[in-house]
Amino acid sequence: MAEYINVEKPFLDKLRQLYWQVIDQGIGVPQDPAKSLRDNFKQVLLPQVFKDSIKAINKTDDGREWLTDKQLEDILFEIQNFQGVTLHEANKAIHRLLLKGTTVSKNELTGEVSPTVRLVDFKNWDKNSFIAINQFRLLTPGASRQGIIPDIVLFLNGLPLVVVEAKDFDVAEPLSEAYLQITRYANTREDDYGIPEGEERLFHYNLFSIITHGKEARVGTISAEFDFYNNWVDIFPEEYKVVQFPPNEERQEVLIHGMLNKEILVDILKNFTLFIEIKKGVEVKIVSRYNQYRAVGKIIQNLREGTTPYEKGGVVWHTQGSGKSLTMVFLIRKLRSTDDLKDLKIISIVDRIDLEDQLSDTLKYSNESLSIINSRADLKLLSDDTTDLNLVMMHKFLADNNVSAQSLIDAGIVPKFEKFETINNSDKILLLIDEAHRTQGGDMGDNLFSAFPNATRIGFTGTPLITERHEIKTHERFGGRLNEDGEPWIDTYKFDKAIEDRTTVEIKYIGKVSKDKIDDKELFDAEFEDMFKQRTQEEREEIQRRYGSFIAYL
Repeated sequence: MAEYINVEKPFLDKLRQLYWQVIDQGIGVPQDPAKSLRDNFKQVLLPQVFKDSIKAINKTDDGREWLTDKQLEDILFEIQNFQGVTLHEANKAIHRLLLKGTTVSKNELTGEVSPTVRLVDFKNWDKNSFIAINQFRLLTPGASRQGIIPDIVLFLNGLPLVVVEAKDFDVAEPLSEAYLQITRYANTREDDYGIPEGEERLFHYNLFSIITHGKEARVGTISAEFDFYNNWVDIFPEEYKVVQFPPNEERQEVLIHGMLNKEILVDILKNFTLFIEIKKGVEVKIVSRYNQYRAVGKIIQNLREGTTPYEKGGVVWHTQGSGKSLTMVFLIRKLRSTDDLKDLKIISIVDRIDLEDQLSDTLKYSNESLSIINSRADLKLLSDDTTDLNLVMMHKFLADNNVSAQSLIDAGIVPKFEKFETINNSDKILLLIDEAHRTQGGDMGDNLFSAFPNATRIGFTGTPLITERHEIKTHERFGGRLNEDGEPWIDTYKFDKAIEDRTTVEIKYIGKVSKDKIDDKELFDAEFEDMFKQRTQEEREEIQRRYGSFIAYL
């Protein structure tokens, strides 16, 4: 009773405020499946709701529903027929169906052959069905128990997209207990016997699950271990911030408004959910963190509201280890799903070979082919207005007598910097620059921006240059507008917040003072002149400027 009053009912009340249809079955074991819109307690989805929803969102151009009863039954069978595969495989296949839709043989009204049938209306998100049912009883024949009763299940067009497990806040380790309950329901809990405990078909459709005790709520996918269930402690877009916070941003009502708002939930499903390989042969499902979702939203807001490339650009200051590369992927996916920004040419910039390899591996999850620019000669490939995705390393913009800049750098030769000619002066170009605090304030940065003078520049960094000793600060280089706090960043997610969110492990530093010094400056200067006597005066000055400072030595 306390769990229902303190956690479950407030959760349902918040969903009502967001205009979900709520079926509150109170407490106790439900006896009538019809109250939960089913024919029996073995059904994990809502069959009639599914068919009615799919029929309603698939219409001809003149507004007529065209799916026949037989076609609807066939689609219902297809969406349930995933026997003999793992939970992960079924979940991934159904996720693809939700995004891409399915087909039937013919539209009997128009005669169209093999028309696509949408399972979710992503353009008109409010046309979908959103139903929340508590005490969702399921019979589990052959399992260690006769059945399971998840506290709350959230349905999108009749499909169980979210499972919520609530515990009263006075339970010992309530979130850990809620997580264990989720794993029992999904048959993913490790035990010594291998006997099914739940009904994993319920999780074939799962976007994410929520564990909550009211004062704190966390979210995770079917792949997530307990430590990877994360808080969602902000709400974006701004117009949905109807909950006052801080303090206590981790409470469940912030997560509800931040993730379960109808528009946001559909957006997370379409653009902010990935299946990624974390090591060879091991694939996991992830949804974005709140800082990634917010940053993408603010970038798009700038692109739409800015009147010049400088106003449209800016810097995303997210601490190291917070997933900036994945934020780029989410941004690309979101851009391609918008009508007004989908035709941008996107160029990602890195400044190290290892980062080029890492980012190329990550960008493949953006669902479009990636063109890697390998030399200065290949830069001409960026001169057109094609809507595509490209990756360039900064140093590959430079060349000297047909020798790559990286070879010169590896050999200890100082490259000569020459001003770039304009490659593409279109304003339909978006530059996504990783580690934006490096290389962007000097000649190479000048060359890059000269090559694309009208491009919008978005910098990503965990350590922007912001002190007075920096001649050009990072945000001055990239542009943008002042945010709501009067700061010159598109979005910030700093180290202390990442530690608080358990995204980054706290690092403790031991302060030490360097006692290094030059005892004989004249001898040092003589050694320098002797070592570089074959260099021109200009080259020696460049070497001293780049590598001769005490900070560079340390």
